[in-house]
Amino acid sequence: MAITESPWKAARDSPSRQLLWELSRLAITTQEDIYERLDRESQEREAAHRSALAQAIAKHEKVRKDAEAERDRLEKQMQQDKERRDAEARQEEERQRQATIEREKVEKRRAVEQAEAAARAERAATEERNAEITRKKNEKELQDAEVAKAKKAQQEAEAKKKADDERRLKVDTSAAHKSHSDTPAVRQPVAVTSRNQSQLQQREAEHRRYLKIHKDLKELRNFMVQQAKQQPKLKSRMGDMRRDIKKSVGQIIEGKGQNVKPQKKIMDTLREATASFPQPTVNLATFTARPIQDTQAPALFVYLFNQFAKAIVSQFISEAAVQSKVADPVGTIAISMFARDEFKVGDLSLIDILIAKFHVVCPPLFGIYGAEETDEGRTRLGWWREEPGRPWIREQSHQDRMTGLGAGYAALSLRNFENSRMTNPYPPYHFWRALTAILNVPNGQVTETHLILLRALLMNSEQRFMEFFGDAAKKLLQIALLEYPKRAKKGSVAAAVLSTLGDVIKKDKKLYFCLRNVVSMFHVIEKEMQWRKANGRPEGFETLKRLKPIVAVGADEPLGGERLKAAYYHGVDGLGGVHTS
Repeated sequence: MAITESPWKAARDSPSRQLLWELSRLAITTQEDIYERLDRESQEREAAHRSALAQAIAKHEKVRKDAEAERDRLEKQMQQDKERRDAEARQEEERQRQATIEREKVEKRRAVEQAEAAARAERAATEERNAEITRKKNEKELQDAEVAKAKKAQQEAEAKKKADDERRLKVDTSAAHKSHSDTPAVRQPVAVTSRNQSQLQQREAEHRRYLKIHKDLKELRNFMVQQAKQQPKLKSRMGDMRRDIKKSVGQIIEGKGQNVKPQKKIMDTLREATASFPQPTVNLATFTARPIQDTQAPALFVYLFNQFAKAIVSQFISEAAVQSKVADPVGTIAISMFARDEFKVGDLSLIDILIAKFHVVCPPLFGIYGAEETDEGRTRLGWWREEPGRPWIREQSHQDRMTGLGAGYAALSLRNFENSRMTNPYPPYHFWRALTAILNVPNGQVTETHLILLRALLMNSEQRFMEFFGDAAKKLLQIALLEYPKRAKKGSVAAAVLSTLGDVIKKDKKLYFCLRNVVSMFHVIEKEMQWRKANGRPEGFETLKRLKPIVAVGADEPLGGERLKAAYYHGVDGLGGVHTS
């Protein structure tokens, strides 16, 4: 800042005046410079601010335009994407529609092909069945001709021997007229003598026929399995119906009125089979022992009756072997089902299905015999294997099976239909035939199986047997219980047990019941000793082995004095009735 020379400096005034003037001039000049500088700086800042603001506005405008351009681009891209997705969706929908149409065409074509294949298979099966029926019919005619020829020879031989046999046996055949009206063959009982060759051939032919029926029933089972695969409705019900029948048979117990529900369930199941599944059908001539005309019946109905018969036999084996009285209600239900008119085809009962199973599991009932020491003989005697090719079942298990089957056969064949409107499909003369078949086994061929089976047949059925056949039954019981055990091998336990049944022909059987308990006790002790020896344990019972006990059978009643009874408490055998088990 320039300093102006004071005009007063040369003056002769006071120096203070000069200093004051100079200072005032200095202050004015300095303020003006300041204001000028401030104005200049303010203008510069304003220009800078305006320039920055212009730049910011330009930049913001650029950003805005860029954003709008990007937005337009994104909107366009989104629209294109949407249009592309819509086009793809329309294409996929069209593709699925075309695929559905094609699939429906394939399914329709496959259904038509399956229907045609099923029809062809059904026609082929029908033709095969018809051919099989024709073949079996021809075989049956040849077989019947042979049987008729053998029967004629047998009748001639029997006519020649009849007088001789009756005189030797002293059987009062007139008592047979008291028997049931369904037992015409028992009016002149078959003599208990060695059978001739024609009788053997007849029994073997009959046995083979029933074995063939059993084989055909297995083929029927396979046929039904194949049918179930082709018919979904049949498949969904067949298994349930089979299980319902098996379960209902297993629920049969002793006691009046106790079996109403299981019997009703069995009948309802069989009715459903006839009503709901009348097709396919089978020829009943395949499943009957005697020749009949070709008769068609619903295959499921016959299949379920076969399952019913199988369950009945299984129940005899499992339950009646333990307590033979259980066989009676099972036999009652079984024979009533085969006797009902609604379960017959015309007048034909399907009882041969059940008897065919007895021919398989218990051939001795029908005169078949063999040596228990050989596999072939055991097969002919009804011995069983748990599985084909496996060892035979234990001896005790075999004896239990024969006991149950014998009791079951008696329960089936000794039924009284006098007061029923139904016809007995298996009259009592079949029981007589079973007894004589066992008693007519040749000497040297009597086995433990025959003895056990004979005891099972008579154990709880001797009273009904005598009611049907009267004095003829008593005579046959004498032969069965007194003479037949002597034909057994020496030391036979079954023969000893059978001999104790001899008291059944007496009026008062209470002594017999007590005696049976004693013999049963010795039998159990003998089995216990055998088990201990087989398992390496001390046998025990030394006193029993050293001093053989003697059982003395006294009089049936006290010889004198008052007769006291407490059967209501002690039971008729003195041990609460354990003799029945």
